[in-house]
Amino acid sequence: MPQEVAILGTGIIGISTALAIQENCPKVKVTAITKDLSPNLTSDVAAGLIKPYYCSDDEEKIISWTKATISRIQTFMREFPGTGAELMSGYHFSREVEPIPFWSRVVRNFRVMSSEEIEEVTGKSCYKTGFFYTTWYLEPTAYISYCQKKFLANGGIIRQENIENLDHIGQNFEIIVNCTGLGSRKLFNDTTVYPVRGQIIRVRCPQVKHFFNDDDFYALLNGDCVILGGTTDVNNWDTTVNEETARRIFEGNVGVFKSLSKSTILSHHVGLRPARPQVRLEACFETTPSGQKRQVIHNYGHGGSGITLHWGCALEVAKLVEEIRGKSRL
Repeated sequence: MPQEVAILGTGIIGISTALAIQENCPKVKVTAITKDLSPNLTSDVAAGLIKPYYCSDDEEKIISWTKATISRIQTFMREFPGTGAELMSGYHFSREVEPIPFWSRVVRNFRVMSSEEIEEVTGKSCYKTGFFYTTWYLEPTAYISYCQKKFLANGGIIRQENIENLDHIGQNFEIIVNCTGLGSRKLFNDTTVYPVRGQIIRVRCPQVKHFFNDDDFYALLNGDCVILGGTTDVNNWDTTVNEETARRIFEGNVGVFKSLSKSTILSHHVGLRPARPQVRLEACFETTPSGQKRQVIHNYGHGGSGITLHWGCALEVAKLVEEIRGKSRL
């Protein structure tokens, strides 16, 4: 009989982890359990910029996870061109003097801009740092749909239900993989994971050819729109769209890209990034309310970098599953 694994959560972290286990762990039956499905997830709000953002962890881990994700995205682009992943080039500006970031190793064409070039591009003299680089965007809704279809085609099961505690998960699952993000506060009593509220505006503006971000705002490319942000409201659980924040985001971005003043607003969205002092990716035993010990692998707390880190973390979980299975066969 195949061993059974339950994945809690089907955001980009959960569904990619389910798929990685299928592809790398023979004779494992995977069931994904989730309260909500895409496109009604935090992942669906994300702009999909591939760059470690609002995520604290060992830099070498982040580089390794990001490289694995980039490799996966490139494969996805070759197999399904024009379906939600592309290269894009653009700018990072700051009013502070910043060192070259550690993640510059994983993007393309990275270079430091001169003060003259910064002022030429922005029309402002307030920025002390400017970087130009090429990276990728991955549209989460399209990619999650791809992963779900592949997961189901491989024999995976998706159950839509709300899990209140580990006693609600069937005894047939030898391993439980927790990818619930902020849900881990309640499900596993982890008060170190907290929300960082992000509000965005999707607009149509074909004139914008490069992305940009600075200390306050960003304009990021997607296939048929530009995503304007941003907010980093720590410990803010409010998921309603704030009109004053929307106005500030729009006007702030127009201040850099004047052509955005002629854009068509498509929609407004709010998402809560699941931040933590560091990503929690580990295997342990958790005690259920009834006193049972269950084998759990945690994979959450990626902040705003879930899309950037998803496949590297998923592969690490798959490796842990195989290690646990190997020990159980001894």
